Amino acid sequence: MKTGTTLVTTLFALASYPLLAQQPPPTSPAAQQNPPGTAMAPQNSQGTSPGASAVEMSPVNGELVSKLDTKTAKTGDSVVVQTKAPVKTADGTEIPKGSKLVGRVMGVHPSAAGDNSQVVLQFDHIELKGGQNMPIHSQIQSIAPPAGAASASGSSTMSSGAMSGPPAGGSSNPSATANGGSRASGAPQATGGDSGAASAGAPAAGTVVARTGNIAIATTSVPGVLLANNAPGQQDPRMAQASSILLGAKQDIQLDGGTQMVVGVSAAGGTQ
Repeated sequence: MKTGTTLVTTLFALASYPLLAQQPPPTSPAAQQNPPGTAMAPQNSQGTSPGASAVEMSPVNGELVSKLDTKTAKTGDSVVVQTKAPVKTADGTEIPKGSKLVGRVMGVHPSAAGDNSQVVLQFDHIELKGGQNMPIHSQIQSIAPPAGAASASGSSTMSSGAMSGPPAGGSSNPSATANGGSRASGAPQATGGDSGAASAGAPAAGTVVARTGNIAIATTSVPGVLLANNAPGQQDPRMAQASSILLGAKQDIQLDGGTQMVVGVSAAGGTQ
């Protein structure tokens, strides 16, 4: 229990860390009203959108093409997520399997001497097969380890469970019990890594652990990595030029190639 308490305390300490401010360009007032990652209608002084709703985003499953590491990342670096299945957006736009969600690092703060780390990402267009580019609004919905890593972790958990056997009268699915059946929409399905974290007292992936301004900070399936997004129906100026902000708890963020991501996407215009 002590391990779980320590981790939760670390998460909340991280959530209070100042987020990298990403202000919209002064010559682009429209971007202040409809920043990438939210596709929101103009808001009032409270940051809400009365009488208007966010454009529906379609979840796109993909894999990170190259490693992302806050120790070496620099502002302007390219970040690419390749889609794993065909998707049709809410407006009917077809996104074939193998398309590339292309983004870049908008800001980065590496960990120093056990400090927290951050990286601001913006995915602003999709490269379709045939060379066409489609501008998009986007928001990272979930992050999970590469499929092989998740499978290996799951196999280890299953082996341990097979040796000890399921608890008397209990479920034979420890991940379902550990996660309490509660998971945020768009979060990845339970893996061995999720089960291990939950059994140690950590919140399930997709759990909002804190808020700062109009930003909600949630856990992911990658240990020590949190995801900051605009809270539903809200808009924070720090997200004006960001799809999402990734936070590392007292460590650098190190996402290997193959890391699984679900990115909410809505079309921002026609193909080019």
